[in-house]
Amino acid sequence: MNCNRLKWVGLFTLVAGILFGCGGGSFKQEDKPENLKSFFELIHETIHVKKDPKQAAALFQSMVPDPARLKKALKDDVPPATTQQISDLHKSFTITEDGVRKLARADQKEVQVHGSKTEDILKYQPGSVAYKEFPGGAKRVAELALRPGTTFYEVEYLEPGKDAGMKYHLIYWDGKQWTMLGPVWRAFKQ
Repeated sequence: MNCNRLKWVGLFTLVAGILFGCGGGSFKQEDKPENLKSFFELIHETIHVKKDPKQAAALFQSMVPDPARLKKALKDDVPPATTQQISDLHKSFTITEDGVRKLARADQKEVQVHGSKTEDILKYQPGSVAYKEFPGGAKRVAELALRPGTTFYEVEYLEPGKDAGMKYHLIYWDGKQWTMLGPVWRAFKQ
């Protein structure tokens, strides 16, 4: 029995290493918008070409922040209760192997990445990237909690030739990897 447990631990370690940068041929995350685009393309390919929902779910789930990663996106003076509300929301981000197929349809092969600094999201000027690509709730979160000087991204899966698709919100570089706040405006009491 212990031998079987060790085999499973070893297998899990190997798979985690391959997925998250410790194994050969793995995806190397870098603080560049084109790298974020490639990461989302990899997720799409893993779902619809490789047909590996378990790996796709693990890739997507890797963006959900723990408290240390969450703090990289938030102002230093964010109240602990607010941080807890956001953390509670993130607990609902668990994605199953069945649910991973809903991240993007097979025909939504095009990935677009739209970046804006916190200050631009705060201004939310008509015609700006923040105004055109970020939901209005992102402006409210910027006012209440987003760290100044941080670039946040909206990532969108689109059918070729279309201008609207499946969007993922407030993705940022946490110093080591891509992390997603998601629709955290839902965590704030109105």
